[in-house]
Amino acid sequence: MLSSLTVKQRALDLGFDLAGIAPLGVWKDLEFSRQWVEKGFNGEMRYLENPKRFDPRLVLPSAKSVICVGLVYNASFPFSIFHFPLSGAGSRAWISRYAWGRDYHEIMRARLERLRAALEELAPGVETRAFVDTGPVLERAFARFSGIGWMGKNTCIINQETGSWFFLGVILTSLELPPDLPAPDRCGSCSACLQACPTGALVEPYVMDASRCISYFTIELRGTIPDEFRPKIGGNVFGCDICQDVCPWNKSCQPSAISLQQTFSAQGQQTDKGCARQAAPTRDPQFHPITVEPIHPTIADGGTREQPATDDGPRSTSNGPRTTDPAGFSLFNPPLGALASVTEEGFRRIFAHSPIKRAKYQGWLRNLSLAMGNSGDRSFVPWLERAAQHSDPTIREHAVWALARLRGK
Repeated sequence: MLSSLTVKQRALDLGFDLAGIAPLGVWKDLEFSRQWVEKGFNGEMRYLENPKRFDPRLVLPSAKSVICVGLVYNASFPFSIFHFPLSGAGSRAWISRYAWGRDYHEIMRARLERLRAALEELAPGVETRAFVDTGPVLERAFARFSGIGWMGKNTCIINQETGSWFFLGVILTSLELPPDLPAPDRCGSCSACLQACPTGALVEPYVMDASRCISYFTIELRGTIPDEFRPKIGGNVFGCDICQDVCPWNKSCQPSAISLQQTFSAQGQQTDKGCARQAAPTRDPQFHPITVEPIHPTIADGGTREQPATDDGPRSTSNGPRTTDPAGFSLFNPPLGALASVTEEGFRRIFAHSPIKRAKYQGWLRNLSLAMGNSGDRSFVPWLERAAQHSDPTIREHAVWALARLRGK
């Protein structure tokens, strides 16, 4: 009989950082999720209403166990609460840490498929289904019972050793594997994440109203962002990291805003060795911030540059945008003006293998408009005036709002 230890070790050998086995019957958590949807906390994310999400047997009738894995994506760069200027001249934007590098769906899926192949080799005839945030499976519910972490008050899975900066993947299997013990909840009396959320999306400990979350507004919502939340989005143009940034399990000593330049090098890499503990850094360079190259006139195809192929996916391309910055830019805390110079064609090519493509170009322009309006930087007025004439009514509306904000109206 195949042991849980063998399965978990094979997962670690394939490059995952965490592995655990959960029982199939996490019914209390699944029922909580069903009630969460009934309360409308999912906003316009209708796919979260799929009945299969509340019963894994509807996905794989033969399922008896769930293999849960985690892959750390934390690159050793400053957190958003200590980033460089989001307002005034030289305004910069913030892209969520998980989206700095290659699309995690591609990387996680490739490794999960290798793990599935290993299971089929070790146990011929086994039935499996793998998921990475794209199917009707509640990964966090199973991860909570697999021992790889507990559910934090910010609704993220937190591991005592690595923090919460890791992706989740699960494999439903017909194998009956002895489950691991759930990790104890170590949030204690801390409420840092609830207090830090700008939009009040964490309505109570362990409960998020996703329809109020900055990540929802900038990624999932396709239409108009409600007026009351627009100023609170600040310079976030794709996702939000605040509730994880302030979590004590993700850091034990952050630099003050005053000492930021001394604590981090010009490239953003941490140089201070005085911390007793920080969240585990990724071992995979594919999760490091992508550097977007500028267009070079000598490249006839518009500046397309090939990146080396990897074991986890096909060769990706990166196309330099039409940016005023001759050195290009990094997706870590990038200049807002450089992001605004990316054309629609450039957006498709630059982010072809990035999670950012999910926002679509129209959502990208909408988000940039809000960030410009919140920056207080009047140099963005000409760009916003052009956006206010865009054919898309949502882009026009947000550009007009941003212009009024910059003009003090």
